[in-house]
Amino acid sequence: MSAHIEITDTAAFDLAQGIADTQKAKLREQQLHQISDDDMQIGETWFVWGIFSAITDDRARQQKLLADYLARKIQPRGDIAKIVRDTLALDSEGNQLFNAISTAGRQAYHEDGDHHLSKIAAIFLNAIKNH
Repeated sequence: MSAHIEITDTAAFDLAQGIADTQKAKLREQQLHQISDDDMQIGETWFVWGIFSAITDDRARQQKLLADYLARKIQPRGDIAKIVRDTLALDSEGNQLFNAISTAGRQAYHEDGDHHLSKIAAIFLNAIKNH
């Protein structure tokens, strides 16, 4: 897939949801039990940020797509606007864990693969345990 192909916001949501759900379904049961719901939401947020970053270079649209995804799919307990701001800040500051997860999202979009989230789950678990 190419970042140069313009797709609607609805199609972007459906695509990101499909990729994330497919990849979460591939996580081993052991991994799912070790990651809390809150941590899974963070990981999914960063992962779909990577997908949206691959879909468009327009920063405002990336933020809108993420806010819509959070509101429609993840439905976090926290303030969605703050989560989007925090995600944008992490993207700007070069956080290694964030970069690994969002890069996996970009790769999943470009390669149409279903193994990227499984690979990063181990990284995410190690970071959580050692944090």
